[in-house]
Amino acid sequence: MSDEPNDDVDVFEQTRPDAPSKQDKRWTVLPPSGLLTIEEADGLLRWRPASIVAVVGERNGGKTTLVTEIYERFLRGPFAQAFFTHSLSLLGFEQKTFQSRADSGAELPDTPRTSKQDGLRMFHLALTGAIDRRRTDLLISERAGEVYREIRDQPARVKELIEVKKAASVALIIDGQRVLDIRRRAEVFASVRNVLRALADGEMIAPTAQVQLVTTKCDLLDTRQAEDARDALSEFEERIATSYAGR
Repeated sequence: MSDEPNDDVDVFEQTRPDAPSKQDKRWTVLPPSGLLTIEEADGLLRWRPASIVAVVGERNGGKTTLVTEIYERFLRGPFAQAFFTHSLSLLGFEQKTFQSRADSGAELPDTPRTSKQDGLRMFHLALTGAIDRRRTDLLISERAGEVYREIRDQPARVKELIEVKKAASVALIIDGQRVLDIRRRAEVFASVRNVLRALADGEMIAPTAQVQLVTTKCDLLDTRQAEDARDALSEFEERIATSYAGR
């Protein structure tokens, strides 16, 4: 007979889920690296200073594409006199850019639409200046365009846009494709004007904030046939600058 103990071993009885595992000590929990929630953005702000950039515009205006294209530029090297340094939302950037790449196998480049159910999310981008070597952290808003359209029609709800209230920079998106279409041009200008009015009248823009009109899909306007659209865009920008110069 064998001298080894013949006791039955019950692995379930010996497992103690409340006891620390030796293997656990060899693992490090990594951050999720998706788009940051409001709570995660607040955690970053408690760790280090960051500037909030609010990207405001209606559905299909190119808000997400604009932000992810800036990220793509940094993948190729320095851009706008800055170097890519760090990001807590790398997976979020990659998820938003994948469908625009050849690796996706899609016939045409695309960017996933942001769902209203997602609420407010933030891209994080840390950059280092090429000249002064100073680090700058940016939190760039990601919110569905349907929300901004509702704010345009219901200005009383403007207080919901906390990303604008805390923003150091507000980018108002003008859809260049709609500017090119003479039947939709007045609509897109009215949309931007009404959103800006709601933000200003609701005192949602800080006195020190930088406000920019950013036209997306500009390649569509870079033709001889689009000269009237470019002129209309310039006139609109001048009117907005004149109307809000003192504010």
